Amino acid sequence: MEFTKENVIRALHMLSTEGTKEADDYLHSFQQSSCAWFIAEDILSHVPHLEMPVLTFAAITFAKKIKENFNRFLESDLRALKENLTGHLLQASMMPESTPLIVQLGVCLSTLGLMTSNWDYELESFVKHLSGKPKHIMALLEVLKVLPEETRPSNLPLTGTDLKCVFQQLRMQSSYILNVLEEILERSDLPNDCLSKCLAVCGSWTKFGLVLPEQVLERKLFLRINIILVTPLDIGHLEAGECVMAMLDQSRATKKLESSLAQLVFSLTPAFRRSLSDTKLLQNYCQIFENLFKTHFYLTEKDLRKIEERLRTIELLLLMAEHCPLELIETSMTMWCLLTKDLKLVSIYQKDFNSLLKLLVPRTALPANYESITRPDSMVMDRFRGLLSEVLVDMAPLADVEAMENLFDIVKNEQKPWNDVEVAIFFLRHLMVQFKDRQTQIILKILDCVKNRPQACIRLQVLELISIPETVDSATIWKCLMNELGRDIPMLDAVECRLKLLMPHWVYFMILASMVDDFRLKESDRCHLLASICALIRELPPSDVLKVKVYLMNVQWTNCPAEIRENRIKVFMDI
Repeated sequence: MEFTKENVIRALHMLSTEGTKEADDYLHSFQQSSCAWFIAEDILSHVPHLEMPVLTFAAITFAKKIKENFNRFLESDLRALKENLTGHLLQASMMPESTPLIVQLGVCLSTLGLMTSNWDYELESFVKHLSGKPKHIMALLEVLKVLPEETRPSNLPLTGTDLKCVFQQLRMQSSYILNVLEEILERSDLPNDCLSKCLAVCGSWTKFGLVLPEQVLERKLFLRINIILVTPLDIGHLEAGECVMAMLDQSRATKKLESSLAQLVFSLTPAFRRSLSDTKLLQNYCQIFENLFKTHFYLTEKDLRKIEERLRTIELLLLMAEHCPLELIETSMTMWCLLTKDLKLVSIYQKDFNSLLKLLVPRTALPANYESITRPDSMVMDRFRGLLSEVLVDMAPLADVEAMENLFDIVKNEQKPWNDVEVAIFFLRHLMVQFKDRQTQIILKILDCVKNRPQACIRLQVLELISIPETVDSATIWKCLMNELGRDIPMLDAVECRLKLLMPHWVYFMILASMVDDFRLKESDRCHLLASICALIRELPPSDVLKVKVYLMNVQWTNCPAEIRENRIKVFMDI
């Protein structure tokens, strides 16, 4: 199909409505063609303007062509292209819902500017050119936000010294950009989201290392960030949080954390408490708290004089664990693992870790109405427990005898609800790795305490306990598996996947095969269990396989109809 404006528009419509490979291939080929320049320009210049997705695609095409062909441009071509794209940007700023188009035009102009050595001189001219009408300023802010992102090596086709030179030139412009942002915020004729846009620019320049944290701390912008986060205010909250996180990220990069930045974060706890009903604000605070903890830890890891400050950052993690939904504290769980990096210091953190356990144990308990369910049916709880399973093992050095005893007290208390017992076993199971010499003793005590608990989730925890390598003997494993198979509704899948724990003691398999009629199973499940036994028998030495097969072929099942016996024997024939 010929490359024309009409065909491009038709292919875009087809791609958005039908998602056909033919349309995708056509548009990809179009962007590689030499006529893409002219058709993209024709689309952007069309009056009245075309649909926004079509215009945005044209701008994306321009960006691709600029990056691919930059070295072929003459200086006059570059100048004309910049003027042309700036004109399109001004037009786009006056269109409704045009942010995607403005962003892509910003990418074009950023690439052109960054790859020419005189960009630092042109930046002020560009800013002044777009500092008139309010809508022009909003477009300017979008471009200024995009600009640092384009300095990444993956976005900019420059390497080595050239890339460093571009970075340094922009660094030299950072104070000017901060001045521009503050001047814009003094204007009274701009829309309400202007503050958010300005903070987004500040966050972007800080995130990519073009603005240093200490530069922001000296500015009125920081006062605005402070007011938004401390109050808290909805408008600009996300962007203010991103600014703070960018400053903390750069603090790690420069290995210098300004005390005023840390103090700002510490001062946010009242605002955090006031935002408990607003998930978006709460998530913002959580990310800031986690970032401060991580930044402070990495920068003061070896400095014992900073322990008291570190304990203050731990208090922020505890605050999150107490008040936030589980999905918001998932990432903070991995932060606790950092505290085990120096085992000489774990005793300092054990009090806080015990506090964490007191918060998490009840919050991780399953609902009481899950009594006959084998696993959480909530994705949030299931995912959170999965994460805890990994990080608790890493946190285990923080667990002291007191923590383990507190958990075991729950398990042995017959008056405790089943779900309290189940979650206590869950935590004990993962933390007992810290007490390797006592693991077997702990497991046997737990098994004895819950032997009369019928709930499926507790029984599943029992099966998980006996699966811990090198802890309990085969007799204990066998007893637990038989107890489970003897239940009214046994968890057959959970048993079958643990039969391997009995290897190489094949006598258990012979006994189990002869007992299948003793369990409350459907015949199809009995055959499935026998097939699982056969699969394990095949892993035995050949001499043992023959002995077991001879025995199994002669098993006498009482009151077993001939047809059923024949089917079972067929299962054994596959050994």
